[in-house]
Amino acid sequence: MKKTAWKNHSFTFYLNVFFKALKRFFSIILIILLVSLLIVTGIGAGYFVGLVEDTPIPDKQEFASAINNMEEKSTLTFNNGDDIGTLRTDLVRTNIPLSDISPKVVEGLISTEDENFFNHSGVVPAAIMRALISQVIGGNQSSGGSTITQQLVKQRLLTNEVSMERKAKEILLSLRLEYFFSKEQILESYLNVSPYGRNHKGENIAGIEEAAQGVFGVSAKELNLAQAAYLVGMPQNPYSYTPYNQDGALKSDDELDYGLTRSREVLNRMYLEDMISKAEYDEAKDYDLKADFLGQDTSEDDDNNDDTSEDYPFLYQALEKEASEIIYNHLIEADGLSINEVNQDEELVNSYRQEADSMMRNNGLTIQSTVDGDIYDTMNQTINDYYQSFGPVYSGNETDDETGESQDIKEPVQNGSVLIENHTGRVLGFIGGVDFDMSQVDHAFSSRRSPGSSLKPLLTYAPAIEEGIAFPSTPLADTYMRAKQADGSYYEPSNFGVNISHDFITAREALAHSLNNPTLYLYNELLKQGVDVQSYMKKLGLNQGISDDEYENIALSLGGTSTGPTVEELAGAFATFSNDGQYIAPYLIESITDSNGQVIYKHESKPVQVFSPDTAYITSDMLRDVVTDGTWSPYQGQLNDGYDWAVKSGTSEDFRDLWVSGSTTNVTMTSWIGYDNITESRNLYDDASPDTYGQPGARHAKYWIALMNDLSAQYPDMFGANETRRQPESVHEESVVTKTGTKPGAFQGPYGTSYDISSNVEMTTDLFPGDANPPKAQFPFAIGGKVDELIDALEDYRQSGNSDTENTVQQILSDYQKRRQENEEARQALYDANSQTD
Repeated sequence: MKKTAWKNHSFTFYLNVFFKALKRFFSIILIILLVSLLIVTGIGAGYFVGLVEDTPIPDKQEFASAINNMEEKSTLTFNNGDDIGTLRTDLVRTNIPLSDISPKVVEGLISTEDENFFNHSGVVPAAIMRALISQVIGGNQSSGGSTITQQLVKQRLLTNEVSMERKAKEILLSLRLEYFFSKEQILESYLNVSPYGRNHKGENIAGIEEAAQGVFGVSAKELNLAQAAYLVGMPQNPYSYTPYNQDGALKSDDELDYGLTRSREVLNRMYLEDMISKAEYDEAKDYDLKADFLGQDTSEDDDNNDDTSEDYPFLYQALEKEASEIIYNHLIEADGLSINEVNQDEELVNSYRQEADSMMRNNGLTIQSTVDGDIYDTMNQTINDYYQSFGPVYSGNETDDETGESQDIKEPVQNGSVLIENHTGRVLGFIGGVDFDMSQVDHAFSSRRSPGSSLKPLLTYAPAIEEGIAFPSTPLADTYMRAKQADGSYYEPSNFGVNISHDFITAREALAHSLNNPTLYLYNELLKQGVDVQSYMKKLGLNQGISDDEYENIALSLGGTSTGPTVEELAGAFATFSNDGQYIAPYLIESITDSNGQVIYKHESKPVQVFSPDTAYITSDMLRDVVTDGTWSPYQGQLNDGYDWAVKSGTSEDFRDLWVSGSTTNVTMTSWIGYDNITESRNLYDDASPDTYGQPGARHAKYWIALMNDLSAQYPDMFGANETRRQPESVHEESVVTKTGTKPGAFQGPYGTSYDISSNVEMTTDLFPGDANPPKAQFPFAIGGKVDELIDALEDYRQSGNSDTENTVQQILSDYQKRRQENEEARQALYDANSQTD
């Protein structure tokens, strides 16, 4: 038999064939890899060009200005760009030549940050690739990749934003920087501009010379190896590694360990890079740096505090606080972290807070506010003219908790007012207080006070309409109430001035006259029906002013909260009624741009639909009645004509806080007056006698009207002159029985009673939202009240029945009248003992 072909060749022959095939295979793979690499490189180059093609490239002079600019104060402006002033800065920075810096600093910096500094052209491709791979694999974890040149570019020319576009710009500008300047010039600039946290005076410092003088009390040229390593490590996280707190006091030993650990890392890198010997490393590692830290210096030095806040102290203070918060959030987001993550680490919070403060003051930012300068001036001139009419200025004495020293306190009746634009939330003007020299407390944006009846439309009436539980024509019980509270005591509320009608009145009338008992019954009904009233407050931006456990307390519907909103918060919530039910959070800063004109923050409103347009319009219509028929009817003729006014006032317990919130179609202004109650409790009735100053509510109304009249006369278009609120097409009018708020008809009642409300009874017309219609005639017809109170109210419509029913009803009514008299007497006694709440 013939042998097979493969058996005719030797083993060597087949081995050669195998290796030739393997070689051909690897050649093909290599070609494929080379082609792929070329394609990827081409795509990458194209992508890089796309990222940087619109980047303006500075010339040599512009680069020099950017990397050597020592002072860049930040500016505050009004909404039209006019200057308010510059932010105070405590940044201390001294420029020195590289020859005056210890070589150990340079060696430590290169060893730790950029061992190839003298050999690259601004970037190290391999390091960049490592960083990119690390970012892909490990999320936002850093793996280096930035040369000293890149770090200088990032500090002086770019933002902290984490993005491929910023990284591409950083690479391009670094290459350009290296083209213009020598390595020694780049090192000198880096060491002169880098941040070093705080010195022993608590001042922000930048540059190696101020760091050496402010931490160790020596020049940068005199630093020993251990000191140099400590300072070299600081710029990576200056406010964590600095040994000093904001007041210049040394941190705790645990906090100092962060910087000391970092210094040992620098020494280790220097040793590994052969910059120092083993003996030098060991000696420096064991060196007692704590003994060299300077002690706290509390001497005052105002050379760096060019105070531009004297003309607008409250405005300056508010913008400074708001800008710091915005930049704090910006820095965290730029580093790819969340606010919640950072807030769980106190060290991280402090680091970002201090970095934000330094950036805000020293980076040449332009912070544009929403405030109209003329409106702001008008408002603050008005408070200067009026505040002495609010009540007397009291003097007191207070002991400082820290020093134990006694200090005199002057306490006037304070005011906080905020004017916002309804459809944007822009704060057009505000009043922070009556006299900054007397008190620096911000009463517009920070101070929280009990809102009184101002809360009624927001917490109770609008949610009731939205949920279909009540409408303007719905009867509410204005009768005696006694409710057991969580602590076992009984709550026995009354209307202002102890005027209880012992009848049923409409929700419209109850809100117009700010009646307490009907509001309490309505709020209790919301709770009984499981309405999540807290969610409404959260959407309205009021949740911070009310604790979770207060919502089950019916007194909350009258403003009974231990905390309360700020003036800004209440203004924003109230504006919702004039904004088709959308809540738009008030804001004070429009934009923040850096020294190169790049926008690092631009406000974006995020509207929240709290109520339907129908509910918002109907509630606004009810608040019109406050002016035309209710608590503000005495002032109706004093308000400028041609504006669609909707107003609600409020008074907290014992006249401690007085509020007014009012809107036109375009703007809303909320105002609060009251004592700060620093040394003792004071109120606007007993401590600011009505015999001398007039009724508290009248004082505040006169002031609020003066403000709004003056401003609306100057800015009629802005305030909505001759404009009225747009009534949604779905809002419709319906006729109801005036007494019951229902359609006419016959129905059965308790105890065998029957009622017939025929169509010839008194009728009224009111508004209903959407598909809602008046309820049918029924028992009960109202919200709140006891059975006998409901029977009494319907007595005119009761049909004749058998004698047993008549006797039962008469007995019920007789008992009701007797109990009503007893309640009246008890109510009067309670009123004599306690002031009531509006």
